[in-house]
Amino acid sequence: MPWQVSVAPGSPFVETTYSGVLTPPELADAVRKTLRQAGTHGLKRFFADCTPLEGGHSILDLYTLADSLAKGDLSAVEREAVLLPALPAPAENVQFWETACLNRGLNVRIFLDRELAVAWLLEP
Repeated sequence: MPWQVSVAPGSPFVETTYSGVLTPPELADAVRKTLRQAGTHGLKRFFADCTPLEGGHSILDLYTLADSLAKGDLSAVEREAVLLPALPAPAENVQFWETACLNRGLNVRIFLDRELAVAWLLEP
């Protein structure tokens, strides 16, 4: 599976790792599972590790996903920190994701460093 969702004991955020080639249906499944885990644990902050992501979905898929999230309960997503992929094409898609989300009122920020991303997630 090219994605994995986890919540470490005591963690204030849900962590999802996206790796390899992630198809549009897999991306949608990952987001559903991530939101389900957030609801189960009462969390509203998210950490997306995209460093091992190689692609597999398009900016149209991300646009549609951002629209779908924005039409839902925006209060369910307080903020999301995203680690940028190493490869150029997936990195461009992640940058598009950040912009699409920000344009819809979702607080998403890209980071190059895990420690900085987690520090931002932990801010009040």
